[in-house]
Amino acid sequence: MNSALTTPPAERAPSKLSIIFAGEDLTATLLDQSSVAVRVRAMPARHLARVLQLADKEAELLEFVCLVPSTNGEGEVIPGWTRVPPEWADNLTDESHAQLYEAAKRQNFSRAVSWAERQIAAKRITGELARQMEEVISPLIQRLMDPMMDRLIASLVLLAKSPTSPAAATPTS
Repeated sequence: MNSALTTPPAERAPSKLSIIFAGEDLTATLLDQSSVAVRVRAMPARHLARVLQLADKEAELLEFVCLVPSTNGEGEVIPGWTRVPPEWADNLTDESHAQLYEAAKRQNFSRAVSWAERQIAAKRITGELARQMEEVISPLIQRLMDPMMDRLIASLVLLAKSPTSPAAATPTS
């Protein structure tokens, strides 16, 4: 029997398409008063840093998180969603812009803030580990490098004193 049919939904891994296309479906009005279906994506975790970067750039954020129905070469709607073109948000009415921005916030901001807090906590841990490792490793590296540097300097001094060395040649006047 197909395990996808017998496994409860909570225990099934989400499909790639459900991750890519998760979000909230709305209808937006363009400046020419036409309407368009829009999906405001709940962005995957890997894109939450970009959501935070765009949080105060509303039009750019909308263009990052919004999808519109896919079309074929003749402009006919086909199943699926596609990214909006650059400057698409400039064609929205103020009301639609605000509605989509609020949906983007609902779908992404609290998740992005939680993600950022986890990143900060991880950096604190890894930063402390790096400092501790440096305290342990630096003396070891110094013990290894000191004899090598002494030998290198001694070799350079001998080379400089060698009669065939350019440094030992006497200038001619």
